[in-house]
Amino acid sequence: MLSFLEGGDPPFNVPDVPKDSDRPSNKMVLMGDPEWVKGQIYRLHAAGIIDQSLWSRLLPTQNPGEVIATYLQRRGR
Repeated sequence: MLSFLEGGDPPFNVPDVPKDSDRPSNKMVLMGDPEWVKGQIYRLHAAGIIDQSLWSRLLPTQNPGEVIATYLQRRGR
């Protein structure tokens, strides 16, 4: 089921992030029902954790009724 964790292809399309530097980065991924994903993004924004404008747009996965959103934070060296 989670063979993509062992080097296989993921069951969804993760948006490519441009590599404009060699700085390490962390990603947060939300995947599920569109309303749930939007709600989690709003809750993280309301709690002052991540501004909602910093998330990717919602992208459909191969599963009907499911979307994915990603957030990328670059770290210092």
